[in-house]
Amino acid sequence: MSDETSSKTGRFLGGAVVGAVVGALVAGLIVVSLGDAQRIYVTEKIDDTQEVALAAGAVVAERATATTVALDVETVTDSDEVLTPRVQMTDAGRLDVKAVLAAVAPSVVQIEIQTEDAVFGGGGQGTGFIISPDGQVVTNAHVVENAVTIKVMLSDGTVKPAELVQKDPTRDLAVLKIQGDNLPSARLGNSAEVEVGDEVLAIGNALGLGDTPTVTTGIVSALDRQLQLAGNRLTRLIQTDAAINPGNSGGPLVNANGEVIGVNTAIAGNAEGIGFAISIDHARPVIETLQTGEVPKRPLLGVNIIGVEMLDETSRRQYDIYEGVETGVVIVALVEDGAANAAGLRVGEVVTKFDGVEIETVDDLVDAVKESEIGRTVKVVVVSNDGSIRNVRVELGFTEGAGG
Repeated sequence: MSDETSSKTGRFLGGAVVGAVVGALVAGLIVVSLGDAQRIYVTEKIDDTQEVALAAGAVVAERATATTVALDVETVTDSDEVLTPRVQMTDAGRLDVKAVLAAVAPSVVQIEIQTEDAVFGGGGQGTGFIISPDGQVVTNAHVVENAVTIKVMLSDGTVKPAELVQKDPTRDLAVLKIQGDNLPSARLGNSAEVEVGDEVLAIGNALGLGDTPTVTTGIVSALDRQLQLAGNRLTRLIQTDAAINPGNSGGPLVNANGEVIGVNTAIAGNAEGIGFAISIDHARPVIETLQTGEVPKRPLLGVNIIGVEMLDETSRRQYDIYEGVETGVVIVALVEDGAANAAGLRVGEVVTKFDGVEIETVDDLVDAVKESEIGRTVKVVVVSNDGSIRNVRVELGFTEGAGG
């Protein structure tokens, strides 16, 4: 590494350490002693027993945003010449850590952001990975939240400014752009082929410890997990026991062939060996939209709901739910300018069918709406407060963000 590159690296890391130690957070706090300093981790409550920490960066004073640009999916998926090499397993059929690292590490970048209060240490660190030879980078949306400047350090120590192309906080993904040619690009895999027990490797800027990434290994512990983070529900997550720490956010979770199968995004704050990554199949369509500079949109019914089985007698009386109804989801609030309100649906009515799909749980209705289309007119069957069955036609609205 040249003296100039070393100097750049030192400035890159030094600024982030200050930002990691100083600052006030909106969410719950966990303070962990690291040597002589303290670092503050952002956490979000999931339920009464579990906290999940955003693996954001060597911890943030105010989680930030960056500057980024788009990605060319055809280039990413069709041209083997620009992708990191495909790795063969060992003779015993096991992950060859050194070989995978040699193949993938050149595409992994460290990200540093500064927020408006940078003079007081506002900023943070995270990770990303290059997906096109002209410098398109994928990371988490929370890594670049509120960022006014973004810097990216390549595997060779070169530091480049980055621009934010677009981000979708509802799926915690962002696309950035740095200048460059023939940059090493990560090979994207197929998470539909992932199985519990598969060996995986996580690469990232854990805790901002140095100018080389931290590498951890483990297995896929579970599939199709769901978490509630920062007001958004993330679904289709891959759970892994490969160590993921603050700073790993936005980095790749890689299989034994050196293919990215997930985007590391969160860790369980009160447990060990429980980390989560957005599956690459779930991330890919969002990335494709973000690369155009647009935010994905999804259909919206415009109701707040709860499962009938979750309500006690007092709550049933509060919402005036018909006595004989035992399954379905209850409308407990209506968005004033939403589609459901405009169609005449009412608080206390129980949705039992949506566009021909039987509705028994909240997830049933959420999934049915998500799989429908913006502007589509659907028939919603509800049990009214007096016990009558109503068939209501609703023209679906939309909201920004792809959703979990």
